[in-house]
Formats: sequence, structure tokens, C-alpha cells
Amino acid sequence: MNKLLLVLMLVLSSFKTYSTDIDPQMQQAMKSFQSTIRYKIKGISRTPTPGFFIALTNKGIMPFNYDGKLLLTKDKAFHADVKGVITGNDLKEIRREALSEIDPESIIVLKHGTGAEKIIQYSAIDCPYCMHQENILSEMKLNATLYLVPTVLDKANWPTLTKIMCSDDRATAWSNYMLKKETPTNNGKCYWSDNYSSVGIDAYRSIVLQTFATPQMIYGDGVVTSFTQEKPLGRKPATVNESVNIFTPSTIKTSYFSSDVYKPKKKKMFGLF
Repeated sequence: MNKLLLVLMLVLSSFKTYSTDIDPQMQQAMKSFQSTIRYKIKGISRTPTPGFFIALTNKGIMPFNYDGKLLLTKDKAFHADVKGVITGNDLKEIRREALSEIDPESIIVLKHGTGAEKIIQYSAIDCPYCMHQENILSEMKLNATLYLVPTVLDKANWPTLTKIMCSDDRATAWSNYMLKKETPTNNGKCYWSDNYSSVGIDAYRSIVLQTFATPQMIYGDGVVTSFTQEKPLGRKPATVNESVNIFTPSTIKTSYFSSDVYKPKKKKMFGLF
């Protein structure tokens, strides 16, 4: 965990935190977290998984869940009610749950054809290979739904991404930018821009998506696969064991993030970094 915190602290050095209104959900999550850890939260970012947050505290970056009991990194997790460190298959189950709980309202959903096959896609607006991928996909006949988690490689381009995410039709805005370099004309101010940050998305990438480049994809087996000219959506698994399919809710064994009580409300949150 210390290595992850050090890396993210260095990234955060150029980010300013500020306080805004706290909605009841976020307030309860922070209260629960602070009662367990007793750290002071200076800023917080939502992630594509409701109930999982990236917080900046007086002790560094803390990725935690809605009841404040789970601290999660790529390599291990800690839970207030579980003795010892959570690793191995138990940690994989937590990642599978987080992937299965991705909220379509927090990302971009791109439907091709019937949309039958579900794929998580990680892509950046300033990535040449990502733009090349979009050009190839636009000319292909697909039957897939892409759950696109967008990002930027250069933080200077974050304002452009917020304009895409603040568009009434994100899918069209994304395609227009990636294929035609058309930037939306809105001011980039909305619920998404108020509650999500580049640091939060990058931490989520490392911890949950576990991608290491752009563009990359995740199929139902949870394995990260990369773009190639021949296979623009990466390696498609021959079969997916339905007992471990991240797109089949009945196969998810944990419930760290899926409380029905905790769902995003469209109101500006506590400090965003």
C-alpha cells in the first residue's frame, strides 16, 4: 500500500483541494471512514463503481468503500471486520465485484449493432492508438456494448474530457471528438466534473481495472487484453466460465460496494482533487 500512496501523493502535488456541499450519502461514507481510520479527509473523488472512493487524507491517498471499512489496493485489501490482509482469490473476488458494479452513468456506453457482447474499455482522448482504434471500430460491424472508462494521458487535456462527459449524449460527443476532433461547446461543468477527477480515475485504473496502457479491454473473464491492428478489441476469450463472469450479477460473491442505500445523487460533493 505504501508504494501506491507514495506514487499518488507525487501525482497529487499539483492538485488543489477545496470544500463544497456534502450530500447525505457522501457525509455518511466519510463519517464511517473517519470513525474506522480517524484520518482527516481533505478531498475526495468518486470512481465508476458507486460506493468506492479515492480520498486524499492527512496520511495520503486512501481508496475506501461506502461504509469506510474496506481499504483496497491492487495487491491487497484490509477490512475492519476481517482479520489480517486480504489477498489471493479473496482479493480477486473484490475486484470482480467492483467491475460488475460499474455505473453506466459514470462512464460512456457505446452500443454497436445488437450490443450483445459486453466489454469494458479503457481509453484516452489524447492517445494516438485510441484514436486509431476508434477509426477501425467505426468501419466494423460489431454486436457489442462497450463500457468505456475514459481518461487523459496529459492532465492538460482533462477540461476537454469534462466537456465530453458533460454532454447530453456522451457517446456521440466521444465519437465526434475521436473521429473528427470536434470538441463539445458546453462549459464542462456538471455533476461528473464536480465529482470525478483525473487522479481518482487513475487510481481506479490501477486498483480495479488493472490496465497498464491505452486502449485496453476487459471481457467477462476479467482478463486485461490489448488493442492490435488485427484485433482492435483485443483477445476475445474462446469461452467464459459463467461462474466467474463479471457481467453475470449472480456470480458475484462479495458485497463491499453494492449497498442499495448508497447510490450517487446528482449534487456537488465534498472537496474534489
